[in-house]
Amino acid sequence: MKEVFDREKEIEQLKGSLDSPLILLQGLRRMGKTTLILSLLNSLRKRYIFLDARSFESREYIAYKDFLSVVEREINGKIKRFQGLEKFLSRVRGVTVTGFSISLSWDGENRVNFLDLLERINEWGEERGEQVFVIIDEAQELIKLRGYNLLPSLAYSYDHLSNLHLVVTGSQVRAFSGFLKLENEESPLYGRAYVKVELGSFDRDTSVQFLRKGFQEHGIEFSGGEEVYEELGGNPGWLTFYGYIAVKRGFDGALEETKKVARRLLRREILNFLKEGNRLGSRERYERVLRTCKQGCTWSDVKGSLEALEGRKINDATVMAIINNLMDYSYLVKTEQGYELADRLLSEVP
Repeated sequence: MKEVFDREKEIEQLKGSLDSPLILLQGLRRMGKTTLILSLLNSLRKRYIFLDARSFESREYIAYKDFLSVVEREINGKIKRFQGLEKFLSRVRGVTVTGFSISLSWDGENRVNFLDLLERINEWGEERGEQVFVIIDEAQELIKLRGYNLLPSLAYSYDHLSNLHLVVTGSQVRAFSGFLKLENEESPLYGRAYVKVELGSFDRDTSVQFLRKGFQEHGIEFSGGEEVYEELGGNPGWLTFYGYIAVKRGFDGALEETKKVARRLLRREILNFLKEGNRLGSRERYERVLRTCKQGCTWSDVKGSLEALEGRKINDATVMAIINNLMDYSYLVKTEQGYELADRLLSEVP
């Protein structure tokens, strides 16, 4: 667990929850969710299947064959470590086994049912007396999946596959409200108990210590943590990237290079957000709200800013819809005073 810094509380929460059929790991992008869960499972020598939905973030929709390709690639990457798993999977309709690799059919009568794969993986775990964790990383992307509803399969796994444990990570509120729909009475997962672990940004002192310790591991004494925190905030991903640049290229220009890369990544993510919800026509509105909330804002601030932008009255429902969309996608967060940007560097995105 050397690669995980100052997450002792979250590590203990996860350790104490590994027998739960459903674990939710929530935190903004670049908070270290993936590193945390994989580091923990690896340190405990637990078996896991890691389904990375981040590859779908620029897609407007996901076909079932695309989802199966992620499953196929992950199983093929792990199958030698899951000794004998191919024999169990060979009994699944639509699975072809060749040596230590499999292929999954996505079309016609032989289309693979994801639930069948989960059942065979569970049987493999039962025979060996081992837990298997199925990790769905950045699960909000799977809201865009077409041609297959994952929720009944996940609910069945929860209820009946005792050797399988689901770990769902999400950087957006809608990973849990829009994908899993845990509070929706019509959702197959409604009413199921779960464990939720949240990862937040580092505070000032933790950020300074994080940077100091990281540089010390490279034989560098560093005292500029306060300045870096003021510019980047406490997002571990940006702090880590700054450290990488500074070690590789020196401190001159490292901060500006980090901000340049951050702006580019955030701009791409915002563009995907606008495309996904067919919001490009409202782009100026969303950009205006993000600028308005640079130092924190209230609902009235947002409404006034939008009306100033368009020179006309904006109805309350429209204002609330824009705010809710930005919160669902974790660009805005609610505070006691109103709202603020989830990531400080969002204020610098052109």
